Amino acid sequence: MMKVAYLNYFDLLNPQSWTRSEYGFIYTNYNKAKSLESFAEVNYICALDYQLSPWRNRQVNVKRWWYESVCKQRYVHWATPHLGASLAKQIQERLRNDPVDLIIGSDTTLVSQLRVDVPVILWATNLFTPLLDRYPDYQNLCGETIRGFKDFDRQSVKTCQRFVFPSHWAADNAHEQYAVPRECIDVVPYGANLADEPSLERVKTAIAQRSEATLNLLFVGVDWQRKGGDLAVAMAGRLNQQGIPTQLTLVGGRVPQEVEALSYVSSVGFIDKFSEAGAMAMAELFERSHLLVLPSEAETYGNVLCEANAFGVPVLATAVDGIPTIVENDRNGRTFPRHEFVEGASRYVQELFEERDRYLNLAYQARREYEQRLNWRVAGQTMAAILGRCF
Repeated sequence: MMKVAYLNYFDLLNPQSWTRSEYGFIYTNYNKAKSLESFAEVNYICALDYQLSPWRNRQVNVKRWWYESVCKQRYVHWATPHLGASLAKQIQERLRNDPVDLIIGSDTTLVSQLRVDVPVILWATNLFTPLLDRYPDYQNLCGETIRGFKDFDRQSVKTCQRFVFPSHWAADNAHEQYAVPRECIDVVPYGANLADEPSLERVKTAIAQRSEATLNLLFVGVDWQRKGGDLAVAMAGRLNQQGIPTQLTLVGGRVPQEVEALSYVSSVGFIDKFSEAGAMAMAELFERSHLLVLPSEAETYGNVLCEANAFGVPVLATAVDGIPTIVENDRNGRTFPRHEFVEGASRYVQELFEERDRYLNLAYQARREYEQRLNWRVAGQTMAAILGRCF
Protein backbone atom coordinates (compact mmCIF):
# COMPACT_ATOMS: atom_id res chain seq x y z
CA MET A 1 0.00 0.00 0.00
CA MET A 2 1.24 3.46 -0.90
CA LYS A 3 2.32 5.66 2.02
CA VAL A 4 1.33 9.30 1.70
CA ALA A 5 2.18 12.31 3.87
CA TYR A 6 -0.63 14.88 4.13
CA LEU A 7 0.56 18.33 5.15
CA ASN A 8 -1.61 20.83 7.02
CA TYR A 9 -1.13 23.50 9.70
CA PHE A 10 -3.93 22.30 11.94
CA ASP A 11 -4.13 19.19 14.09
CA LEU A 12 -6.59 17.36 11.86
CA LEU A 13 -6.90 14.36 14.17
CA ASN A 14 -7.85 16.48 17.19
CA PRO A 15 -11.21 18.19 16.48
CA GLN A 16 -11.22 19.73 19.97
CA SER A 17 -8.32 21.93 18.84
CA TRP A 18 -10.11 23.26 15.75
CA THR A 19 -10.94 26.95 15.92
CA ARG A 20 -14.55 27.90 15.11
CA SER A 21 -13.51 30.62 12.67
CA GLU A 22 -11.48 28.08 10.65
CA TYR A 23 -13.71 25.05 11.22
CA GLY A 24 -15.02 24.73 7.66
CA PHE A 25 -11.55 25.03 6.16
CA ILE A 26 -10.12 22.49 8.62
CA TYR A 27 -13.01 20.07 8.10
CA THR A 28 -12.43 20.16 4.35
CA ASN A 29 -8.78 19.26 4.89
CA TYR A 30 -9.77 16.50 7.32
CA ASN A 31 -12.08 15.04 4.68
CA LYS A 32 -9.41 15.35 1.99
CA ALA A 33 -6.92 13.44 4.11
CA LYS A 34 -9.50 10.83 5.14
CA SER A 35 -10.45 10.24 1.50
CA LEU A 36 -6.87 9.12 0.85
CA GLU A 37 -7.16 6.35 3.44
CA SER A 38 -9.28 4.32 1.02
CA PHE A 39 -6.13 3.43 -0.93
CA ALA A 40 -3.11 4.63 1.06
CA GLU A 41 -1.54 4.73 4.48
CA VAL A 42 -1.69 8.39 5.50
CA ASN A 43 0.98 10.03 7.60
CA TYR A 44 -0.64 13.16 9.07
CA ILE A 45 2.09 15.81 9.23
CA CYS A 46 -0.03 18.45 10.87
CA ALA A 47 -0.13 20.83 13.84
CA LEU A 48 2.80 22.76 12.38
CA ASP A 49 4.09 25.82 14.19
CA TYR A 50 5.39 29.23 13.21
CA GLN A 51 7.28 30.93 16.00
CA LEU A 52 8.87 34.34 15.63
CA SER A 53 12.19 35.07 17.30
CA PRO A 54 12.23 38.15 19.57
CA TRP A 55 14.23 40.06 16.93
CA ARG A 56 11.87 39.10 14.11
CA ASN A 57 8.84 39.89 16.26
CA ARG A 58 10.16 43.44 16.78
CA GLN A 59 10.76 43.74 13.04
CA VAL A 60 7.20 42.60 12.31
CA ASN A 61 5.76 45.14 14.74
CA VAL A 62 7.70 47.97 13.14
CA LYS A 63 6.62 46.94 9.63
CA ARG A 64 3.01 46.59 10.70
CA TRP A 65 3.05 50.09 12.20
CA TRP A 66 4.64 51.54 9.08
CA TYR A 67 2.32 49.92 6.56
CA GLU A 68 -0.90 50.32 8.53
CA SER A 69 -0.35 53.73 10.14
CA VAL A 70 1.68 55.51 7.47
CA CYS A 71 0.87 53.73 4.20
CA LYS A 72 -2.71 52.78 5.19
CA GLN A 73 -2.21 49.30 3.80
CA ARG A 74 -2.52 45.80 5.24
CA TYR A 75 0.62 43.89 6.15
CA VAL A 76 0.49 40.09 6.58
CA HIS A 77 3.53 39.16 8.63
CA TRP A 78 3.60 35.49 7.63
CA ALA A 79 3.58 36.10 3.86
CA THR A 80 7.37 35.80 3.67
CA PRO A 81 9.94 33.17 2.63
CA HIS A 82 10.72 32.85 6.36
CA LEU A 83 7.43 30.99 6.87
CA GLY A 84 8.11 28.63 3.96
CA ALA A 85 11.57 27.84 5.31
CA SER A 86 10.25 27.25 8.85
CA LEU A 87 7.52 24.89 7.65
CA ALA A 88 9.87 23.02 5.31
CA LYS A 89 12.31 22.42 8.16
CA GLN A 90 9.58 21.00 10.42
CA ILE A 91 8.16 18.78 7.69
CA GLN A 92 11.55 17.43 6.62
CA GLU A 93 12.49 16.65 10.22
CA ARG A 94 9.27 14.69 10.75
CA LEU A 95 9.79 12.77 7.52
CA ARG A 96 13.38 11.86 8.32
CA ASN A 97 12.42 8.94 10.58
CA ASP A 98 9.12 8.16 8.88
CA PRO A 99 9.67 8.13 5.10
CA VAL A 100 6.78 8.16 2.63
CA ASP A 101 6.26 7.47 -1.07
CA LEU A 102 4.45 10.70 -1.81
CA ILE A 103 3.75 14.10 -0.23
CA ILE A 104 0.49 16.03 -0.59
CA GLY A 105 0.48 19.65 0.52
CA SER A 106 -2.79 21.48 1.17
CA ASP A 107 -1.52 24.95 0.22
CA THR A 108 1.52 26.60 -1.29
CA THR A 109 3.03 27.83 2.00
CA LEU A 110 3.58 24.20 3.01
CA VAL A 111 5.48 23.11 -0.10
CA SER A 112 7.12 26.31 -1.41
CA GLN A 113 10.54 25.50 0.07
CA LEU A 114 10.27 21.77 0.55
CA ARG A 115 13.36 19.86 -0.58
CA VAL A 116 12.68 16.11 -0.66
CA ASP A 117 13.45 13.13 -2.90
CA VAL A 118 9.85 11.92 -3.35
CA PRO A 119 7.10 13.40 -5.54
CA VAL A 120 5.18 16.39 -4.14
CA ILE A 121 1.58 17.14 -5.09
CA LEU A 122 -0.29 20.33 -4.34
CA TRP A 123 -3.95 19.54 -3.53
CA ALA A 124 -5.35 22.96 -2.75
CA THR A 125 -8.50 24.98 -3.29
CA ASN A 126 -6.49 27.52 -5.27
CA LEU A 127 -3.23 29.42 -5.42
CA PHE A 128 -2.96 32.75 -3.60
CA THR A 129 -2.67 34.81 -6.78
CA PRO A 130 -6.36 34.75 -7.85
CA LEU A 131 -7.39 35.93 -4.37
CA LEU A 132 -5.39 39.15 -4.52
CA ASP A 133 -7.53 42.31 -4.69
CA ARG A 134 -10.64 40.12 -4.99
CA TYR A 135 -11.38 38.66 -1.57
CA PRO A 136 -11.71 40.78 1.61
CA ASP A 137 -8.65 39.34 3.37
CA TYR A 138 -6.52 40.01 0.29
CA GLN A 139 -7.49 43.60 -0.48
CA ASN A 140 -5.43 46.75 0.12
CA LEU A 141 -2.29 44.72 0.75
CA CYS A 142 1.13 46.33 0.81
CA GLY A 143 3.59 45.46 -1.96
CA GLU A 144 5.76 43.34 0.34
CA THR A 145 2.82 41.13 1.29
CA ILE A 146 1.68 40.77 -2.33
CA ARG A 147 5.19 39.70 -3.34
CA GLY A 148 5.20 37.20 -0.47
CA PHE A 149 1.97 35.55 -1.58
CA LYS A 150 3.12 35.38 -5.20
CA ASP A 151 6.45 33.93 -4.11
CA PHE A 152 4.65 31.06 -2.31
CA ASP A 153 2.89 30.24 -5.57
CA ARG A 154 5.94 30.68 -7.79
CA GLN A 155 8.18 28.49 -5.65
CA SER A 156 5.48 25.81 -5.33
CA VAL A 157 5.23 25.55 -9.09
CA LYS A 158 8.93 24.64 -9.09
CA THR A 159 8.59 22.18 -6.18
CA CYS A 160 5.49 20.20 -7.15
CA GLN A 161 5.18 17.57 -9.85
CA ARG A 162 1.37 17.63 -9.95
CA PHE A 163 -1.44 20.03 -9.07
CA VAL A 164 -4.97 19.09 -8.03
CA PHE A 165 -7.71 21.69 -7.62
CA PRO A 166 -11.46 21.34 -6.99
CA SER A 167 -12.45 23.76 -9.76
CA HIS A 168 -11.62 24.58 -13.35
CA TRP A 169 -11.27 28.22 -12.29
CA ALA A 170 -8.34 27.40 -9.97
CA ALA A 171 -6.81 25.06 -12.55
CA ASP A 172 -7.05 27.69 -15.29
CA ASN A 173 -5.42 30.29 -13.06
CA ALA A 174 -2.42 28.03 -12.33
CA HIS A 175 -1.97 27.43 -16.04
CA GLU A 176 -2.44 31.04 -17.12
CA GLN A 177 -0.50 32.77 -14.33
CA TYR A 178 2.39 30.33 -13.90
CA ALA A 179 2.37 28.28 -17.12
CA VAL A 180 1.74 25.03 -15.25
CA PRO A 181 1.26 22.47 -18.07
CA ARG A 182 -2.32 21.33 -18.50
CA GLU A 183 -1.18 17.71 -18.39
CA CYS A 184 0.13 18.29 -14.85
CA ILE A 185 -3.20 19.60 -13.52
CA ASP A 186 -6.26 17.63 -12.41
CA VAL A 187 -9.67 18.85 -11.27
CA VAL A 188 -11.21 16.85 -8.41
CA PRO A 189 -14.34 18.44 -6.88
CA TYR A 190 -14.57 18.51 -3.10
CA GLY A 191 -17.43 16.76 -1.34
CA ALA A 192 -20.06 17.89 1.12
CA ASN A 193 -18.85 18.51 4.66
CA LEU A 194 -21.60 16.53 6.40
CA ALA A 195 -21.06 14.46 9.52
CA ASP A 196 -24.08 12.33 8.57
CA GLU A 197 -25.08 11.83 4.95
CA PRO A 198 -28.86 11.79 4.50
CA SER A 199 -30.10 8.53 3.07
CA LEU A 200 -31.62 8.44 -0.39
CA GLU A 201 -35.00 7.43 1.04
CA ARG A 202 -34.95 10.34 3.48
CA VAL A 203 -34.14 12.73 0.63
CA LYS A 204 -36.89 11.35 -1.61
CA THR A 205 -39.40 11.80 1.21
CA ALA A 206 -38.23 15.37 1.85
CA ILE A 207 -38.48 16.29 -1.83
CA ALA A 208 -42.02 14.90 -2.10
CA GLN A 209 -43.14 16.80 1.02
CA ARG A 210 -41.91 20.24 -0.05
CA SER A 211 -44.68 22.80 -0.18
CA GLU A 212 -46.73 23.22 -3.34
CA ALA A 213 -48.23 26.48 -2.06
CA THR A 214 -45.10 28.44 -1.12
CA LEU A 215 -41.63 28.52 -2.67
CA ASN A 216 -39.04 28.21 0.10
CA LEU A 217 -35.62 29.64 -0.74
CA LEU A 218 -32.53 29.23 1.45
CA PHE A 219 -29.51 31.55 1.60
CA VAL A 220 -26.42 30.54 3.62
CA GLY A 221 -23.55 32.98 4.11
CA VAL A 222 -21.80 34.84 6.90
CA ASP A 223 -20.30 37.47 4.58
CA TRP A 224 -23.47 39.26 3.45
CA GLN A 225 -21.77 41.39 0.83
CA ARG A 226 -19.53 38.79 -0.81
CA LYS A 227 -22.18 36.06 -0.73
CA GLY A 228 -24.71 38.32 -2.46
CA GLY A 229 -27.38 38.53 0.23
CA ASP A 230 -28.89 41.64 -1.35
CA LEU A 231 -29.44 39.78 -4.64
CA ALA A 232 -31.08 36.85 -2.86
CA VAL A 233 -33.54 39.26 -1.21
CA ALA A 234 -34.18 41.07 -4.49
CA MET A 235 -34.91 37.77 -6.22
CA ALA A 236 -37.39 36.72 -3.52
CA GLY A 237 -39.09 40.11 -3.79
CA ARG A 238 -39.41 39.83 -7.55
CA LEU A 239 -40.90 36.34 -7.36
CA ASN A 240 -43.56 37.59 -4.94
CA GLN A 241 -44.31 40.44 -7.32
CA GLN A 242 -44.70 37.91 -10.12
CA GLY A 243 -47.37 36.10 -8.12
CA ILE A 244 -45.23 33.23 -6.80
CA PRO A 245 -45.61 33.16 -2.98
CA THR A 246 -41.98 33.03 -1.81
CA GLN A 247 -40.27 32.87 1.56
CA LEU A 248 -36.52 33.38 1.94
CA THR A 249 -34.66 32.01 4.96
CA LEU A 250 -31.31 33.65 5.73
CA VAL A 251 -28.62 31.76 7.61
CA GLY A 252 -25.33 33.38 8.55
CA GLY A 253 -24.16 36.73 9.86
CA ARG A 254 -25.78 40.07 10.43
CA VAL A 255 -28.61 41.07 8.14
CA PRO A 256 -29.47 44.72 7.34
CA GLN A 257 -32.41 45.96 9.44
CA GLU A 258 -34.45 46.90 6.40
CA VAL A 259 -34.14 43.29 5.18
CA GLU A 260 -35.24 41.80 8.51
CA ALA A 261 -38.39 43.93 8.33
CA LEU A 262 -39.54 42.32 5.07
CA SER A 263 -42.53 40.01 5.49
CA TYR A 264 -41.15 37.40 3.09
CA VAL A 265 -37.74 37.15 4.79
CA SER A 266 -36.83 35.13 7.88
CA SER A 267 -33.38 35.50 9.41
CA VAL A 268 -32.31 32.70 11.77
CA GLY A 269 -28.81 34.07 12.36
CA PHE A 270 -25.64 32.02 12.59
CA ILE A 271 -25.98 28.24 12.83
CA ASP A 272 -22.96 26.21 13.88
CA LYS A 273 -23.50 23.37 11.45
CA PHE A 274 -20.59 21.43 12.94
CA SER A 275 -22.36 21.03 16.29
CA GLU A 276 -24.96 18.29 16.68
CA ALA A 277 -27.82 20.76 17.21
CA GLY A 278 -26.63 22.96 14.35
CA ALA A 279 -26.33 20.02 11.95
CA MET A 280 -29.89 19.00 12.78
CA ALA A 281 -31.15 22.55 12.24
CA MET A 282 -29.41 22.83 8.87
CA ALA A 283 -30.73 19.42 7.81
CA GLU A 284 -34.29 20.56 8.56
CA LEU A 285 -33.79 23.75 6.56
CA PHE A 286 -32.37 21.86 3.59
CA GLU A 287 -35.17 19.31 3.66
CA ARG A 288 -37.97 21.89 3.44
CA SER A 289 -36.23 24.27 1.01
CA HIS A 290 -36.90 24.06 -2.70
CA LEU A 291 -33.73 25.89 -3.76
CA LEU A 292 -30.46 27.17 -2.34
CA VAL A 293 -29.61 30.69 -3.53
CA LEU A 294 -25.96 31.80 -3.61
CA PRO A 295 -25.37 34.88 -5.82
CA SER A 296 -21.76 35.40 -4.71
CA GLU A 297 -19.43 38.15 -5.89
CA ALA A 298 -16.54 35.72 -5.44
CA GLU A 299 -16.48 32.07 -4.35
CA THR A 300 -13.39 29.89 -4.51
CA TYR A 301 -15.52 26.76 -4.28
CA GLY A 302 -18.65 26.51 -2.08
CA ASN A 303 -19.04 23.27 -0.11
CA VAL A 304 -22.55 24.37 0.89
CA LEU A 305 -23.61 23.80 -2.72
CA CYS A 306 -22.57 20.15 -2.43
CA GLU A 307 -24.37 19.91 0.91
CA ALA A 308 -27.56 21.27 -0.63
CA ASN A 309 -27.34 18.69 -3.42
CA ALA A 310 -26.92 15.93 -0.83
CA PHE A 311 -30.42 16.83 0.38
CA GLY A 312 -31.82 17.02 -3.14
CA VAL A 313 -31.84 20.82 -3.13
CA PRO A 314 -30.93 22.39 -6.51
CA VAL A 315 -28.84 25.56 -6.55
CA LEU A 316 -29.26 28.99 -8.13
CA ALA A 317 -25.91 30.78 -8.12
CA THR A 318 -23.66 33.19 -9.95
CA ALA A 319 -21.23 31.87 -12.55
CA VAL A 320 -18.12 33.04 -10.68
CA ASP A 321 -14.85 31.34 -9.77
CA GLY A 322 -15.30 27.76 -8.56
CA ILE A 323 -19.10 27.60 -8.66
CA PRO A 324 -19.58 26.46 -12.31
CA THR A 325 -17.54 23.32 -11.60
CA ILE A 326 -20.12 22.30 -9.00
CA VAL A 327 -23.31 23.54 -10.63
CA GLU A 328 -24.01 22.07 -14.05
CA ASN A 329 -26.91 23.86 -15.69
CA ASP A 330 -30.22 21.99 -15.56
CA ARG A 331 -28.60 19.04 -13.78
CA ASN A 332 -28.26 20.27 -10.21
CA GLY A 333 -29.25 23.92 -10.61
CA ARG A 334 -28.39 26.87 -12.80
CA THR A 335 -25.78 29.65 -12.78
CA PHE A 336 -26.18 33.18 -14.13
CA PRO A 337 -23.91 36.18 -14.77
CA ARG A 338 -24.03 38.27 -11.61
CA HIS A 339 -25.49 41.35 -13.30
CA GLU A 340 -28.32 39.19 -14.67
CA PHE A 341 -28.92 37.09 -11.57
CA VAL A 342 -32.17 38.55 -10.23
CA GLU A 343 -33.91 38.68 -13.59
CA GLY A 344 -32.49 35.41 -14.91
CA ALA A 345 -33.02 33.37 -11.76
CA SER A 346 -36.56 34.69 -11.27
CA ARG A 347 -37.50 33.80 -14.83
CA TYR A 348 -35.94 30.34 -14.45
CA VAL A 349 -37.85 29.67 -11.23
CA GLN A 350 -41.11 30.74 -12.85
CA GLU A 351 -40.50 28.32 -15.72
CA LEU A 352 -39.35 25.60 -13.35
CA PHE A 353 -42.50 25.69 -11.25
CA GLU A 354 -45.01 25.86 -14.08
CA GLU A 355 -44.93 22.07 -13.88
CA ARG A 356 -44.10 20.44 -10.55
CA ASP A 357 -42.61 17.39 -12.27
CA ARG A 358 -39.92 19.58 -13.78
CA TYR A 359 -38.82 20.73 -10.33
CA LEU A 360 -39.00 17.20 -8.91
CA ASN A 361 -36.78 15.88 -11.69
CA LEU A 362 -34.21 18.62 -11.02
CA ALA A 363 -34.24 17.88 -7.28
CA TYR A 364 -33.68 14.15 -7.85
CA GLN A 365 -30.93 14.92 -10.34
CA ALA A 366 -29.26 17.21 -7.79
CA ARG A 367 -29.04 14.27 -5.41
CA ARG A 368 -27.59 12.10 -8.20
CA GLU A 369 -24.93 14.72 -8.88
CA TYR A 370 -23.99 14.55 -5.21
CA GLU A 371 -23.79 10.76 -5.35
CA GLN A 372 -21.81 10.66 -8.59
CA ARG A 373 -19.48 13.70 -8.28
CA LEU A 374 -19.78 15.77 -5.14
CA ASN A 375 -18.83 13.50 -2.24
CA TRP A 376 -15.55 12.55 -0.57
CA ARG A 377 -15.74 8.88 -1.52
CA VAL A 378 -15.60 9.81 -5.20
CA ALA A 379 -12.85 12.34 -4.50
CA GLY A 380 -10.76 9.59 -2.90
CA GLN A 381 -11.36 7.21 -5.81
CA THR A 382 -10.36 9.91 -8.29
CA MET A 383 -7.19 10.71 -6.37
CA ALA A 384 -6.32 7.01 -6.29
CA ALA A 385 -6.64 6.83 -10.06
CA ILE A 386 -4.55 9.99 -10.57
CA LEU A 387 -1.73 8.91 -8.27
CA GLY A 388 -1.75 5.37 -9.61
CA ARG A 389 -1.50 6.65 -13.17
CA CYS A 390 1.17 9.28 -12.54
CA PHE A 391 3.48 7.82 -9.87
